[in-house]
Amino acid sequence: MIEVRLYQNNDLESVNNILRESFNITKNNFNYNNITEIVACLDNKVCGYLILTKVLNPIKNRYYYLVDYVCVSSNYRRLGIGKKLMEYATLLANKDNAMYLQLTCSTFRKDAHKLYKKCGYVKRDSDIFRRTLE
Repeated sequence: MIEVRLYQNNDLESVNNILRESFNITKNNFNYNNITEIVACLDNKVCGYLILTKVLNPIKNRYYYLVDYVCVSSNYRRLGIGKKLMEYATLLANKDNAMYLQLTCSTFRKDAHKLYKKCGYVKRDSDIFRRTLE
């Protein structure tokens, strides 16, 4: 059975293995009030990861969430783990009375697009502009 729960600091090595495989990056443990990390486990092994960032819309005085780094270990894909992560993120956002969840995804990640559509996300007719400052 797939267990989805909040990230714990001792999940770091497993999460870094998944992030390295999926995005060629790693992370350090951190603790920010507006960021929630979620992991999925199967047979007591961390096999999926997702970050939620809580953002205040100051005009509407309500929150929304950005979903980032949704990833599942390649050995555990197509088992419903990504869907469970997304459902848990939605549950947390609903509990917080958030307006919506939002994410961006590279055009080449076609399987991820299918997952997001299955989870009720709708592709918006917009372009993303970014100015890199590093």
